[in-house]
Amino acid sequence: MAAALEPLPVTEIFGSMEDGPGAGGAGAAAEAWFSSHGRSLGHFVAGTWLKAPGREPLECREAATGRPLVTVPRGEGPDVAVAVETAATAAAKWGGLGGPRRGRSLDRLAQALAAAAPQLGALSTLGGGRPLALTLGSDLDLGLRRLRAAGGGAALGPPGLSDWSPLGVVALVIEGPCDLATLLGTLGAILAMGNAALLLPDPQGALLSLRVAELAVGGASAAVGVASRSWAGPLPPGLLNVVSVAPPLGHALRGHPEVTAVTVLGGAQAALWGSPRGVPRGVSPWGGPRGVSPGGARVAVLVLDSADLDSVAAALAGGLGGAQLLVVALEGALGALGRLLRVRLGALRLGDPLDPKTGLGPLPQPPPGTPHPQELLRAALEEGAEFWGPLLPLVPVRSPQDAISVTLGLGVTAASVWAQDVPAALDVADRLPLGRVWINALEAPEAPGEALEAMREFGRPPWDPPPAPGTLPEQESSPEPETPPNDADVATALQEARRAGWGRVPGPARAQVLRGAAAALGGDSDGDDGDNGDNGDTGRLQAALLRWAARMELMGGAVQEVAGGRVLLTRRPLGVVGVAWGGPRPLARALELLPPALALGNALVLLAPPGGIGPALRLRQALVGAGLPQGALSVLPGGAGAVTTLSRHRPDGLWICGGGPEPDWSSLGGVTHVWVPGGVLGGGPGQDPAPPGCDLELELRSSRPRSLWLPGGGSQ
Repeated sequence: MAAALEPLPVTEIFGSMEDGPGAGGAGAAAEAWFSSHGRSLGHFVAGTWLKAPGREPLECREAATGRPLVTVPRGEGPDVAVAVETAATAAAKWGGLGGPRRGRSLDRLAQALAAAAPQLGALSTLGGGRPLALTLGSDLDLGLRRLRAAGGGAALGPPGLSDWSPLGVVALVIEGPCDLATLLGTLGAILAMGNAALLLPDPQGALLSLRVAELAVGGASAAVGVASRSWAGPLPPGLLNVVSVAPPLGHALRGHPEVTAVTVLGGAQAALWGSPRGVPRGVSPWGGPRGVSPGGARVAVLVLDSADLDSVAAALAGGLGGAQLLVVALEGALGALGRLLRVRLGALRLGDPLDPKTGLGPLPQPPPGTPHPQELLRAALEEGAEFWGPLLPLVPVRSPQDAISVTLGLGVTAASVWAQDVPAALDVADRLPLGRVWINALEAPEAPGEALEAMREFGRPPWDPPPAPGTLPEQESSPEPETPPNDADVATALQEARRAGWGRVPGPARAQVLRGAAAALGGDSDGDDGDNGDNGDTGRLQAALLRWAARMELMGGAVQEVAGGRVLLTRRPLGVVGVAWGGPRPLARALELLPPALALGNALVLLAPPGGIGPALRLRQALVGAGLPQGALSVLPGGAGAVTTLSRHRPDGLWICGGGPEPDWSSLGGVTHVWVPGGVLGGGPGQDPAPPGCDLELELRSSRPRSLWLPGGGSQ
């Protein structure tokens, strides 16, 4: 159901929103920047504006009204080539500066951006439609904290990454508007690890990207403490480059092996790449484009019977202009919460998002071909639905368990649990497999450790050296045709894995299963290769099971103090991981990837090559005999198309453990965690053992960070 909050229907609000007072200083600052460039921007490369002749102009429009603001040139191959070459040169120098100097530079960048806060907030509002009160408030504040946390990590050395090296040039594809928190947090992680960034925004994301890049090299009011550096701005020219583009992007980076990773902020990745092969060869040693959702987060607000309902209503009213909120409330609290929401939401000021007093601006204009929300709402009304605005879905449930079940079916990315009965709130929070959960708060401050987590995505571990300059991985064909895996069998295995409940088993109990499997396998637990035959393989696998059982028994979390409370940082399993183990060059010792994944609570569906089926089934038999639930590990024959078959069914993670022709990266857009293991296990039989520090990498790849915010301590 939806809350009946005011007599004014949402359809009338969509059609008759009035502008509030003038935009004031923030809007004027943005307009002054447009005018200073004649309302015609260029690309920003090597610290200067690049306007190649003959480029098609792309219009940047105000999200709320569709009003044309400025034009940017559509980037073409030569523009991208110049930007990549510039970024590669800058990356080589930047990566050699050392962490402390990079950290100081990022801190100066944060100072420069803070000095231009009104303008940045206005550009974010113009491009994305979020009210200025949010873009200039919580968005910018969180973005600067993420940027400073990344700088601190670079200066001190992020834990466990001291021997890692930069990737080089990282392409950051921005499809649609991108909020300041996401943009600055991602840039901070990229730059802190010693990389250069190539931003490829579409017209909706171009304004903010271009102004941040200009400020980074000393654009108006950006020079902060330049005496000790050889460049004028916070960052050296060429380190942050922007080329405006429009989908499809499949050919934009092709032929540029200097671009070693691609991160996508928003958008459907298959549509972005628009190419059967997706990203070019050599891009992203971690398995293609990584998807990060900028803004637009879906947050479930769970309201238990003991909740302070007035505080819940206040938080919902304050957060309605940001994330997509869905309220799941126990029936006993629903009536009173609805009455309080009528009052709170009825007092929201609607209108021009550039007005600092506006609490909720008009919806951004939908992309061409997309139904307007008003049309969707009219269709719902014709079917008998009743809605009043602002629109806030309320879902009634009968019990906390029902609240959890409903929440897991909503596709949310975070949750806020409200209850004065703190043990009850903690119990519900513990059963939500989400990366971020708040207790009696909505979007509370992040812990610094959360920002540092992103840095490892943009570093290269010592066991995966970069390819020689100008070389690309060899194309190999399978010696004989391979039979594709059975799609129905894979679908069934993934369903059984989701029902297995292995991730809910306590860590010490999972450790006992691994110990039991190691005993059942027998072999040499010292992991000696012996005669390099099956006995050596079994011994290494047994040693891995015992090592990860011990790590699981000792694994804990960390507590960090933040404004208004404390954050408990732990790690949770990815969920269901598909392992595509095949191709003409199957990864040697790939079975040793399974113990860390299972120890951390993941269920696995393994598509194994003909030579690996037997050992994999023996491992499964030992694990099931030791107490592993039947569906927690499935072993199926692999073959050509294993990656595509697994990705079609959207596992929570996908590990690609075979060589040969690269997979279709564009098919992986719905898989959150994609990994191509390299030398993390060491060499094959008779070669080097697993390198130092690899266990941390395996732990990070087998799990995801989880933060639980608890109230208490200082004021927010």
